[in-house]
Amino acid sequence: MASFCKVSIIAFVLASGVFLSSPTQAIRTGEQDSSLAFEPSSDNGEDIIPIELRHYLDECLKKIGDECGAIFFTRIFIGKENGIPASCCQKLLDMGEECHYTITESIISRPEFRANATLYETRAVDTWNICSQ
Repeated sequence: MASFCKVSIIAFVLASGVFLSSPTQAIRTGEQDSSLAFEPSSDNGEDIIPIELRHYLDECLKKIGDECGAIFFTRIFIGKENGIPASCCQKLLDMGEECHYTITESIISRPEFRANATLYETRAVDTWNICSQ
């Protein structure tokens, strides 16, 4: 299941087609991040994601790992109030706040998640706060 979740997370993130320069402050303050710039679609209709963002997100996902990534994904996007192991909280903190919110915003940018963006952003902040205590 962890592999499926990692594939799902990577698919959503890499297919998102958005460039997120600094979503951290936008999530924490609840403001719209005007730095979000949507990239145009390619000729075949696929979203384009800048290589720098793709590399950055790949590095973030490597730091969090499969098992912890699945835990955070289900907590934030499915709403399962699962406990967060201390080892996963440590990985989240080591990964960093910017990575956490960039991954979250990348997933939220997908049409299937956009309608509940505020809920997901709140859960992402709550998750960060739980781990940073």
